[in-house]
Parts: sequence; C-alpha cells; structure tokens
Amino acid sequence: MFSSSDTPDPAARERIERTAHADVHLCWTCSTCDSECPIFRATGRLRPQKMVRMASLGFLEDAVALPEIWYCLTCKRCNQTCPNRVKPAAVIRFLRQESVRRDPSLRERFSLYRDLFARLQRARWHAAARCLDGETPEISHALWQQWLDTPVEGNREEIALRDISPSIDFKEAAGASCTTACFNCSECSNTCPICFERAVFDPQWIIRMVIMGLEHEVLASPSIWLCIGCERCTDACGEKVDGRLIIQRLQELALKKGVVDRGFLFRWKGTQETMYHLFTEEIDRLMRVSVETQHR
Repeated sequence: MFSSSDTPDPAARERIERTAHADVHLCWTCSTCDSECPIFRATGRLRPQKMVRMASLGFLEDAVALPEIWYCLTCKRCNQTCPNRVKPAAVIRFLRQESVRRDPSLRERFSLYRDLFARLQRARWHAAARCLDGETPEISHALWQQWLDTPVEGNREEIALRDISPSIDFKEAAGASCTTACFNCSECSNTCPICFERAVFDPQWIIRMVIMGLEHEVLASPSIWLCIGCERCTDACGEKVDGRLIIQRLQELALKKGVVDRGFLFRWKGTQETMYHLFTEEIDRLMRVSVETQHR
C-alpha cells in the first residue's frame, strides 16, 4: 500500500488531525467507507480507508502524491456511513489542499480540474435525460466529450395560466422538508459542491419549483437525480430547509407516480459507473504528471 515511508510519523499524523479534524484514530478498518464510495464501487481506484490509514500512520509524503485523491466526488458518503464517525472525506480534502500548497504547477492545473468537475455534472445531466427516455446509452469517448462540452438548456419552464394543484403526496413531501421557510437566499446553492450551472443542478431552483407547486415539471427533471447526497445544503440553511430530504422525496415520488419507470434506477446506476471510469481517466491525464513530479 505504501512506498517511501518506512516508519510512522507521529508529527505528520498530529498535523493532519489538527487541520482535518477527521478522527482517524477511531478507524478500525471495517471498509464500510470503501463499500459506500461511488468511485470505488465503479472503478476500484479510490479507497477512503487507505487514505485514513495513511493519515493515521502519518504517511503524509506518500499520501499527497496519490493521484486518486483527485477522484473523490466530495459526496461524503464515507463520512456518513462510518460507524465510528471517522471522516475520510476530510482527510482527502486536507491532502488536496496540501498537494496544491506544495506544488505551484498544480495550482494552475487545479482550475482545469474544477472545470472538469463542473463539466462532469453536465455529462451526468445528459446521461440522466437519456436514461429517463428509456435508453441505456453506450458511452463512447466521442459521446463523453460531447456531453462534457454541451451546455444544458436553461430551466425556463413556461408556467401556463392554469390551476396548479399538486398532489397530497407532493404537499406532504414539501412540508416534511420545510420548503416554505425558504426565502431564496441562495445559501444552499453557494455551498453545493456540484452547483456550477443553474440549468444543470441547483438546489435553490428545485426548492422554488416545489414551493410553486410545479409537481410534474420538477419530477420529470433530470436534475433531481444528480444530487450526490452530501447534505451541505441542509447543513447550511439558516431556516432549516432540508434540501437533501426534499430531493430524496422527489425521487421517491417520481418512481411512485410512474413519472420515472422502474428500470430507470438500473440504467442510471450503470451509466454513472461508466462515466466515473471516464472521469478518472480524464483526471489521470490532467493531474498525474504534476502529482508524480511533485517530490522529485
């Protein structure tokens, strides 16, 4: 697992813990974090447990040079599922920051990485739209690049002059997540790690659609399937609007009401796994040279 470090480094371990607050000493290597990581499940190329163990041993020099620290989707599933409340995502975030701090050339590449991550959300939107149409898209490299480079048309739903009568289930979902408390401050959008383009994914837009009672429009949107479940929108909201819960309820309602067919989830899961393979390949091309030359 490790290469250059011969013995644990307590000083490095203390520094990581002091900065990341990840509680790595509580890890008992159960691998729950690995089993929940979308990138690990799709590609086997990112192990949150490995990052935690390296941090626990103080193997900082090895850890910051790992290309896989850039594969993380920041979904925090590893944090959410750990029975001991260890925070692998916090370790990975620290390693990224430390890597950029050490290497000036990586700072330049980081903006390109952020652009790639933003365009990944575009690709996911296009893929979700295909899956909603009943397709299981075969994603060639050409189609992948097309999706990355093709902006999504804006959310410009024409609201017809009609009686808007959302169903009881829809109203209950809105009430359970306290959406009516929203005063449109944009804090959820500002903190969301995948909100780069409003037309692709914007938790504030979803919440506003729910408040306006536009049930069919929001249930049929590919956007509700892009949420990575990190719960940052919920944590950030000063009015206690539960953005993660409302999106989860919308997904459930879309299935329950037949807006989305039952086969969608299987198509969506497989399509995302293919995209995650392509995403890690893009990162390798973008970041590997800089990371591997960092300590020469």
